[in-house]
Amino acid sequence: MIAWIKPQSSTTALLKYDLPMTSEAFCLQLLQRTGVMFTPGSAMDMGGYLRIGYANNEGILRGGLRRVSAFLREHQAAAA
Repeated sequence: MIAWIKPQSSTTALLKYDLPMTSEAFCLQLLQRTGVMFTPGSAMDMGGYLRIGYANNEGILRGGLRRVSAFLREHQAAAA
């Protein structure tokens, strides 16, 4: 459901997602439901993508990714 473009030399990455919603809607729902903040690809003229920064410490990053995984599972179950 998520693919990513490996960054060459930074602390951000682009994620390609496969859900029937805009990147802005994805980011707003993610923030409201989990407290995790991504940048919508539409802000960079890249609909269908999300921008993630990972400059936090490992514990915060892992916790945030767990919340994102739960959010994606919820949407996948609703679509089934």
